[in-house]
Formats: sequence, C-alpha cells, structure tokens
Amino acid sequence: MSTEKSENIMEVRNLKVRFFTYEGIVKAIDGVDLDVPRGKTLGIVGETGSGKSVTTYAMMNLVPPPGKIVKGRVIYYKDGDALVLTEMPEEELRKLRGSEISRIFQEPKAALNPVYKVGDQVAEAILIHRFDEMIDRAIKGLEKKEGLINSWKLSILKRARKNERDILVRFIKKMPIAKRLYWRPVQEEARKEVVKLLGMMGISDPDRVYDMYPHELSGGMQQRIVIATALSCNPNLLIADEPTTNLDVTVEAQILELMKDMKKKFGSTLVYITHDMGVIAEMSNFVAVMYAGRIVEFGDVYTIFKKPMHPYTKGLLEAIPMPGRPLKYIPGTVPNLINPPSGCRFHPRCPHAMDICKEKKPKLVEIEPGHRVACFLYSKEVDEE
Repeated sequence: MSTEKSENIMEVRNLKVRFFTYEGIVKAIDGVDLDVPRGKTLGIVGETGSGKSVTTYAMMNLVPPPGKIVKGRVIYYKDGDALVLTEMPEEELRKLRGSEISRIFQEPKAALNPVYKVGDQVAEAILIHRFDEMIDRAIKGLEKKEGLINSWKLSILKRARKNERDILVRFIKKMPIAKRLYWRPVQEEARKEVVKLLGMMGISDPDRVYDMYPHELSGGMQQRIVIATALSCNPNLLIADEPTTNLDVTVEAQILELMKDMKKKFGSTLVYITHDMGVIAEMSNFVAVMYAGRIVEFGDVYTIFKKPMHPYTKGLLEAIPMPGRPLKYIPGTVPNLINPPSGCRFHPRCPHAMDICKEKKPKLVEIEPGHRVACFLYSKEVDEE
C-alpha cells in the first residue's frame, strides 16, 4: 500500500475466505489487500464480526475448518526471499509458525493446557524450534563435567546433534529411563531459557512460576505466559489477537507496555487486533479499518485519527466516550455474511449512502499519499472482483 515491497515483511493480496456451513457459505473475508510494514506495528480495528481474527489466521494459512482460503496470496519476505504461504506445503509452514511468525491468542485460558506446567508449555516451543541451540548448550555444559554418566550423555547428545535418525539414538529413545537420562541436560537448558524469558515478562520469582499450573495464575499472569510462548523463538512477525480482552484496565496497561518493550527488545513486527480505538492510538504506527470482511480505510495512525475519511471510521471515532459530549453509536449491526448486503457492505448503516453504494463495491484507492479509502464519496472506482 503506502510502503515499498522491500519495506514490507508480509503482503496480502485479494484474500478471500469462505466458511462452508450447513446454513450456507459465510463470505468472511472478501478481497482483502494489506501490507505489513517491517519493524512497525499495524493495528487492525473493527467491530466484532468484521473479520479481523480470520484475516490474521489466513495470514498464517491457519484458517480453522470449515473455513478455507478460496482465493488470494499471502507473501512473507524472509532474507530477501518471497515465500507464498498460501501455496506452501503444511510441513514447511510448521517450520515458519512459531519461529518466524507467532501468535498471541485472544483467550489465555483456552491457549494454555490445564494439565501441564506453564513452564513446560513455553519450553515445548523452544525445544521444537530451537532444538539444535538447546543441544549445543547442553553439550557445552557436559564438556565441563566429569564422570562416566556425563561422558555417556555427552556422546549420545553429540550423535543426536549430528544425526537425529542415528540408530543408537533412536534405540535409546525407546527406553524411557535411558531417554530421560540423556534428555535431562537439554531440558535443563530449555528451563533456563524459559526462566529468563519469564523474568523479562515482569514475572517475579520465575523459577517458582515455571512449576505452576494455569489455574494457579491470575488472568494477567496467564497472558504473560502466552506472550512468553509467542516470543520464545524470537519471531520476526508477531500477531496479537486482542491480548487484553477480559483484563482489568490496570493489568491491560501493564500488558500493553510489556508488548511495546518486548517489540523493541526483539525487533519484531507487530500486528495488533482490537476493537478499541484508544489502544490503536497507543500501540500502532499504521491502521487498517475492517468492516464485514473488507478493508475500508488504511493509513498511518495520525492520519486516521486526525483526518478519517470513511463514514465507518468516523463512526468508530465518534463512538469513543468523551467528557462533555453525548455518547454516539453506529446504528445497526454488522451484517450476516451468509447473505451480505450488495454493493458496499456498510451502506445499510451509512448516513451518506448513495444509489451506487447499493449496487457496486468501492475499490480501495489511494486518496492521498499513504492514505487509502474504499468509498464512493471520494472515488468512483469500482472493485470488479
């Protein structure tokens, strides 16, 4: 959009997602074009049901069934290579998820397994995506120790590091006692990394918290664990799906500040999903406003707040409670996307709707440098898709 390709870490082109249900086909995402500028924070805002979460699931090629990406491309730029995620095999995608692209889920209680210690759940991601690093650390530690058992552990780990399919390594993995013995140094290194990461999350006594279960932690602490899991492999792109939902305002402020600090430390690009315009102003460099599965406005955060152009964006900003001003709201609700309105999907709720709005879809066009709007008030270009 407003940035050059070389400046983007990800580009979404003409993305369409459908959910095939018994009631009908839900047209959840309808031709989304989106650029994610490298090293910046992109806020995606809109009412519940506007397609924010589904868009970001599609960005990871992780749309849950019965959903399916029926059209479009998601391009991720890694080390100068353009990887088309929508065309990659699942095995290759798994290597990118967690290590290159990670996600902070909306509800920490659903993201954490209640029967496992929280530290082990963070360590699992590290052992999957940073396995070689943990083995190397374990080998270095064992090289400084003496004793027959330590020598045996060292020889097995070196063989595993060289070839994980080694016959002896595979044989030992089938023997529970022997496996625990040689695997313990690797687990200890992963634990050290997790404890360090939990400390960075602002968790006091992280060594004790490692051995706790999710139900023993508050909502804010659980969210910090989820953030730690997402950041455990230093991802280049981090997607945060309303991570402060159901948290009180004090904890929400702490989590937002923590995410800004972590973004600086890790140098990640952040995509932040919310319906709160105040959070958008606090967190974002760029803003994409979504309505009923389409991007209706895109621009930098200052432009969106100082000079909003789409009637929906104006409605969202006017709905922010302000002292001395009557509370305003946008009439109506987000439409049923099994049978969405013809033309512009916002026209039934728009105070400026014209006849063309009921028949044609407006194209997202650049009205001024870096500022794109999909509205016939500013351009008569029609989206033919």
